[in-house]
Amino acid sequence: MRTRRLGNVLARNAARVRSRRTLLTSVLRALGVTLVTAVLALPLAAAWGVGQAAVDDYLGPNRVRLVADYSGEIELDLGPLGRAYLASPYAPVGVQVTVGGVGESGSTLGSLFSEQTLEVYTALYTDPEEAVRGVVERLERDALIKTAGAETVLLLGFAVWSLRSRLLAPWVVRRVTRRRTLAVYVTVTAVLVGGVLVPSQPDGPRIPVRLQLPDRTRTINVDSPLLADLLGRGISGIRLLSARQQDAVRTWEAAATRSLSAQLAVLPRPRPGESMAYGFSDLHCNQATTELMTRLVAVTNPSVVLDSGDDTVNGTAAERGCIRREIGIPGGRPFAVSTGNHDSDVTEAQLRAAGATVLDGSTVGVGAWEVLGDDDPERQVPFSVERTLDRPEDEAQLGQRIVQAGRARPVDAILVHQPTAAAEVLAAPDPPAALVLWGHMHAQVGPTVVTHVDGSWTVGMQQGTAGGVKQPTLASFSTPFSPPLVSADSYFYFRDDATGLITGVQAVHLEPNGTVVVDPRTETGDVTALPEATRRRLAGPSASPTPTPQESVR
Repeated sequence: MRTRRLGNVLARNAARVRSRRTLLTSVLRALGVTLVTAVLALPLAAAWGVGQAAVDDYLGPNRVRLVADYSGEIELDLGPLGRAYLASPYAPVGVQVTVGGVGESGSTLGSLFSEQTLEVYTALYTDPEEAVRGVVERLERDALIKTAGAETVLLLGFAVWSLRSRLLAPWVVRRVTRRRTLAVYVTVTAVLVGGVLVPSQPDGPRIPVRLQLPDRTRTINVDSPLLADLLGRGISGIRLLSARQQDAVRTWEAAATRSLSAQLAVLPRPRPGESMAYGFSDLHCNQATTELMTRLVAVTNPSVVLDSGDDTVNGTAAERGCIRREIGIPGGRPFAVSTGNHDSDVTEAQLRAAGATVLDGSTVGVGAWEVLGDDDPERQVPFSVERTLDRPEDEAQLGQRIVQAGRARPVDAILVHQPTAAAEVLAAPDPPAALVLWGHMHAQVGPTVVTHVDGSWTVGMQQGTAGGVKQPTLASFSTPFSPPLVSADSYFYFRDDATGLITGVQAVHLEPNGTVVVDPRTETGDVTALPEATRRRLAGPSASPTPTPQESVR
């Protein structure tokens, strides 16, 4: 009897083992079939995804729509002026570029060849690879998204084909055989590859125009004598303007470097028991001041870099180069940014890709600092004085939301872009941060000290323009490749390590004549004058510049 029971147990266990082996084998077989199917479907999905990729952006000051194709060339459609053609560096993939007007206006001859357009296009001429690469990255991203969608559809189609015997009539199943399906796949793939590798020959007239681009000579073909003449004269004007700007930038950088070198002994330095943060705002892509700020940070060595926005002029993908230059300012140090109204979602993606911490409404650790902030709810229409709302929230509501977020977890610094949002933070009882930074107005205001009921304090600072840009009107912006038009300002903030309070602020100004002015340190508070209870709480294991609601007397 016992032997029979033991045999039954062994039999059941053996069945379970076989069942598990069968299940494992089935799962592995299904995964293998899916993987093979995904590999076979990838060429079709990729070909469709690349051929359907399209983005709308700006190139220089003009709106453009880019659509990928397999022509093997870049076609620029300039409307009534004609078309221009370049050999594509990504052949056989090509791009159709339809160029519109400046900003939100329609395409006109005046907008395409105005003085404003000429000045802005110097950025493309001086740094063409970065400008074009920024737009191409967006096109590549769209192609990947559409390829993934096509791959998913094809895999679903394969799943339906695998279940055809359950879903279709028997006479249909007999005709949809594996051999016939494979023949269809091979035929479609061959036709597709043939069409991609052997594009159709272009038709119509092609007039060669020789362009002198930096570090290269390239010939562009056009289909219109008018366009050939305009391009020849336009490139000559851009070349002349670019040379003048670069000479002015080199002269300014040399003068500013000499002035900075002569003042190394008086540059900002933290006292014992302090650490130092570096802050700036409204850089607006200025290449010259970016270079000097990079050197300034290298010689002063702050622990963290804080940026309150407007890093670009228009927030376009073509401004990728200025983001890549700006990321050199912190030199690998922790770097937090709250983007401004002249930035965009594209700017934020470029900053994140470059390694910056882009604030999004939640508290994040940036080095040893706890930082809170969010991007500006307003967005500047590129190459226009018009603004739109990025979300259903105004500046005051942004400030109120940031205060509520800070109440739950007080922070070392709050970053917003516009003064209206900052005013809400500073007007709140006992603002929940040691430091509040903003910009936007291109003019320094502060530092302002708000005293808390427990004797601690918050320092607020409206930062000037780090790019040396005049008041933000379309007509007065400096280009990225020019010296500053007004004083280019940046700031050092001194933080008491024991209490987390800001004890001083020191500004450094890069003047348009190449002089570097180092302001005396402005004292913002004396930690030795704090009440003993406040000092013990702030210097404790959970130091905070703001009392909790239970500790604060209203």
